[in-house]
This record gives sequence, C-alpha cells and structure tokens, in this order.
Amino acid sequence: MSASPADTVRPARPGDESAIARIQVGAWIAALGERLGPRRHSAFDVGAVEAGWKDAIAQPPSEGHQVLVALGDDGEIAGFVACAPPKDLVALEVDPGKRRQGHGSRLLSAAADHMRSQGAQTMRLWALEKDTVRSEFLETAGFAQAGMRRELDGPGITIPEQLWHTDLTPEA
Repeated sequence: MSASPADTVRPARPGDESAIARIQVGAWIAALGERLGPRRHSAFDVGAVEAGWKDAIAQPPSEGHQVLVALGDDGEIAGFVACAPPKDLVALEVDPGKRRQGHGSRLLSAAADHMRSQGAQTMRLWALEKDTVRSEFLETAGFAQAGMRRELDGPGITIPEQLWHTDLTPEA
C-alpha cells in the first residue's frame, strides 16, 4: 500500500522555496498580527525570505543541515522544518490553513529521525513567547521549556522567544 501525499515528508528541493517563504511569512503574520498593526501584510520582505530558503535548500552550510517539507492532501507543501545539527530546529511552520492535520507531528518526527542520524541526543527550538497554540503543540510532542528567553528585532517590534527542548535518546 503506498502512502498518500498527506503522509509524505520529503527533503525540500529547488523550487520549494516560494511555498516555504509563503508559509513562513503567513505563520509570522498569524502569530504576530496584532503586534504588527495595520502594516502586517507588508511587514516582511517575502522575496528576501524566499532567497534565504533558496540558499538553504541549494547550498546548505553542512551535509547535516536539512530542510524537510510535508505535503497536504492536495500534494502541495503544507509545512516545513529546518534542521541545523547538532541539535537545533531553526524553523518549524505549518500553513495556518492546514494546521491540526498532522503535518507538524510528521515534520517533528522526521526532524527527530534526521537529528538522531546526525548524532543528536537532544533537539531544541525557539518559539514565540506568547504563542499558546505552538506551546501546547510542543508540550504534547514532548518538549519542555528550557528556561531561556531571547528578543529578536522584528519589523518595528521586538519579538520575544522562549527556548524549548526535548530528549531524543531512547528510553531505557
């Protein structure tokens, strides 16, 4: 029995960067919308985000760096995760209109497998501090807050993030 497109997580390939950038900017706008104010739809340079993902896919900084995409029922990219060994996920986003369909869970599982193959024993991810939907998802997936916080400079705002982590070692 073959997998349906919705069951598929695959490595990103050239040409996927437009969908990845659209999903990432859409997720940022959904999470930061009120803080961005009336200019929220022009706050992010989608072209710059796309160029960054094009480089990450075509010329990763190491063999261990990997961008993975999840496909939706329609065969289109529904989400992505970017792995940066030894233990970091630098991005994990699902199209806001395709959430709660298992894409995030499949992406996390594939990322964990990839990170383990690179020798990782833990995995960590920075997430928006007040993103309760993501916090609940991460807790359900076995992540815990690491007690670290940082602030990033955003488009006219400061973006506070918390560090989340999980153990990748098998239970004894």
